[in-house]
Amino acid sequence: MNTLLKNGMLLLTLLFCWGGAIDRASAQQEMLMGGFDPKEWVVGHQAKSQSQVVVEFVHPNEKIDNWTELMTMQVLRKPKSPEPIEELVKRMHQATSKQCPAMTWNVINRQFSSETEEAGMLYEWSIKGCPPDADQHEIARVVYGKINVFRLAYVAKTSALSPEKRAQWIKELTASKIIRQ
Repeated sequence: MNTLLKNGMLLLTLLFCWGGAIDRASAQQEMLMGGFDPKEWVVGHQAKSQSQVVVEFVHPNEKIDNWTELMTMQVLRKPKSPEPIEELVKRMHQATSKQCPAMTWNVINRQFSSETEEAGMLYEWSIKGCPPDADQHEIARVVYGKINVFRLAYVAKTSALSPEKRAQWIKELTASKIIRQ
């Protein structure tokens, strides 16, 4: 079985099981679908704990310890009293912002309650000249579902994404939707 097919099957399995892996007690499951083309990526790293699942994707010719572009899919157990989404996002990147005080932030869009989503935020951040880290520019979407918190992020090792690449990832990440079963 070729690597692309194996990774595609793994991705589908992970997406199908996401909600259940985090909250098996719930009668309903939810997952975040869309946001990137899985055929262009392979699993570079994955980890699972009682509180989260993280899958990182790299291009087929790259490794997790030497990438130029990285896609991260993360699902977290949603707390009973979730903090405002802006606070969650700041906390997620607290270590990087302490290490790189010149880190820049920009909220691109906020999403409000819908049938499947309680709140969401599309944002970007970048770091420049912060050794040992390479310059990076990330666009990410964090969404509070009814059961879980989802994060889908694209990051490139560059000082700034081209306007075309930035627009592409804003469009793709915005297209991701929570599906409930």
